[in-house]
Amino acid sequence: VDITPELRRARRHVQSTGCYSSEWKLCPPDYYELGLDERRGILGAQSTSQLCKACLFENKNFVEEETRASGKEGTCSSDPTNSRYYLIVIQYVESINTKKLGSELRGLRPPGPTRFGPGYFSDLRLAPEEISEKLTGYGHNGVSPFGMLDTGSIAVVACESIRSVRPAFVWMGGGHRDWKLGMAVSEFLRGTNAIVLDVSEPR
Repeated sequence: VDITPELRRARRHVQSTGCYSSEWKLCPPDYYELGLDERRGILGAQSTSQLCKACLFENKNFVEEETRASGKEGTCSSDPTNSRYYLIVIQYVESINTKKLGSELRGLRPPGPTRFGPGYFSDLRLAPEEISEKLTGYGHNGVSPFGMLDTGSIAVVACESIRSVRPAFVWMGGGHRDWKLGMAVSEFLRGTNAIVLDVSEPR
């Protein structure tokens, strides 16, 4: 099996953050042509709610407030309450509500002079695939919240619904479209320093 540099990068981050529950699964080439229940079976998951994906969103109204410092691997070194890009990790059985996402991001700052106006997060859009690949370092269907190239400008957001998954173990992109990464929800949240927000609704 060919272990690509992208896979190595993701694995290095997983190992460095002590995600000891992690599992890697090589999936068949037709994985994305299958239904969720068939994918669940391939991964050995008990529920389709354990299957997640990562989507990069851009705040088109973003205004930089101060110079950013470089951060350690896997963390957003800029202020996550005002990031240009947000990687949203969401279950396949849920969909992102951009109005809720904008409201929750605005609510990360307390009421007062530092809180952004109501329209600041009103134009959150999926980043173009070429931008996502440039910033995360991962191609379509292979985006992982672990080992991203540009960790300084991407804040990781986990949907609140992930906390209620049982068993508390989720599967996500592993850095390559054919590889999936599974781990305990608690280790995923800790390892990515994810912000947990109520930004989704059932499909």
